[in-house]
Amino acid sequence: MILQDLGIDCEILEASERIGGRVYTHRFNGQAGYDAPRNTPARYDYFDVGAMRFPDIPFMERVFDLFKRVGVDDLLIDYHLGTENNLAFYNAKPPIRKNEVNPLSDPFKVAVANGGTVPDKYALVEGAPKKWISEAIDPYREKFREAYKKPVSQRLRQFEEAWDYLMQQDHHTTRGYMQSKVEPYPEPVVHWLETVDSGTGFFNYAFTETVIDSLDFDWPWASTTPDPEQTKETKWVCIDGGSDHLIHEMARTLKHQPLLEQRVTKLELLPGNRQIQVTGRSRNWTWARQYEQVICTVPLGCLGGIDTDRAGLSYNQRQAVRALQYGSSTKVGIKFARRWWDDPAVCPAGPMHGGQSSTDAPIRTCVYPSYGLETPSAPGVLMASYAWAQDAQRVGALAQEKGGAADKMLLELVLNDLEKIHGIPQKRFGPIEDHYAHNWDNAAFARGAFAHYGPGQFGAPGDDGRLFASIKAPAADGRLHIAGEATSVHHAWVLGALNSAWRAVYNLLVKSYPKKVDLLIKNWGIPDEENQRSLLRLAELAKRNVF
Repeated sequence: MILQDLGIDCEILEASERIGGRVYTHRFNGQAGYDAPRNTPARYDYFDVGAMRFPDIPFMERVFDLFKRVGVDDLLIDYHLGTENNLAFYNAKPPIRKNEVNPLSDPFKVAVANGGTVPDKYALVEGAPKKWISEAIDPYREKFREAYKKPVSQRLRQFEEAWDYLMQQDHHTTRGYMQSKVEPYPEPVVHWLETVDSGTGFFNYAFTETVIDSLDFDWPWASTTPDPEQTKETKWVCIDGGSDHLIHEMARTLKHQPLLEQRVTKLELLPGNRQIQVTGRSRNWTWARQYEQVICTVPLGCLGGIDTDRAGLSYNQRQAVRALQYGSSTKVGIKFARRWWDDPAVCPAGPMHGGQSSTDAPIRTCVYPSYGLETPSAPGVLMASYAWAQDAQRVGALAQEKGGAADKMLLELVLNDLEKIHGIPQKRFGPIEDHYAHNWDNAAFARGAFAHYGPGQFGAPGDDGRLFASIKAPAADGRLHIAGEATSVHHAWVLGALNSAWRAVYNLLVKSYPKKVDLLIKNWGIPDEENQRSLLRLAELAKRNVF
């Protein structure tokens, strides 16, 4: 869209048989569901396997701008991140409504006084466990909040300062930071915080990731000082009918549609450094094309499978493609004959109109649809399990051939955990009509759910050996640009893909169309995480082969 707007022709090569990548909506009724009118049952026979929710926070301004540009803003509906009857089930103790969990009574028996391992001074405290997470990360969150209180003209500089402040701790994992700060948390406390805050093993990733994630999920509208914004809460939205409506509406704006099933197998900078040859396969034949510029948006695991020996990548760029870490994610959707979770006669806690229930059992979270709430007889599609990190790997190991032995084990596991979380026997769920499981680690054109860096992989300010810096820099004498959410600070979000696309186009223009740079900035702004000075410096370092 950006290139077209700038008057630059391009071809889009897509390896898959569909567009969208990790924006993927699974419909049990196929195309009929996509085409169905709003507020009819057929429209809501789906769940989003990939991107599914969007917070309306300062970080995400460019995403909401995209919604407007392609007309998807008319499809936005409220996404309920949590509702009053959502449940918590931990340590094999009876489920309880999340809003009734009182740490002073320790309903899940995690405190030493109640047979657990978490010291009482941490567990039996008002506001725990969130209090202890906040104490660790709020000093860094506040820096970003302050940046967004500034006028746009000053925001980029303030964002850079907030980022540099956070980078001073990038060598830490979240676990390591919590155990090495001025008042370090004991190991049982860290385990406990990880269990209730994220997926198993997430605290072994970079501390930076935890801070950025917290900003995305819980933007700090309120400050430590009195402020009129204190009462504001983040509004979340989703796309009525599925997130892939965004992708298809984007495609509608293009003069030239993406070419499907065109799997790239090799990139080569040709002699003279004026063109890149792209070789690929389409079903049973091999093709080769030459381009002046190439923007590569495939996930890094897939890029590692493309022959780039002669593509002009630097040593550090090759390291980055191989070493930058990805997280795991698995979702399991079950289509029941009806929405039993909306029926107070079935759920003793009360109806679940959106939100999610949480547990330390294998399925980890159960997400109730926020769509079709006003539609009589809306299909009973439940995201019965949404798991990250090691939890996703273990559940995902069973996401194999439908109807096979592993698949039967998966369904048995998920139903057993649903029974425990809701405190009702499985027979109350009613008949199952279908199910679908997706493990992003096993997806041929993803090979991982989203980037989630390890300690030190973003890198300290001024460190020219940073993997993150190198993956953002142009390659192949300024003719190859690596993009995608892994090359942004906003991992796992559509925003990351958008920001990286802008950066790739900017670098392309500097090399081949310098007179169009001002038009890019006029029409598409500058992402908050970028600034021209840093990008030009990266391009110069790449030229000098510093990476």
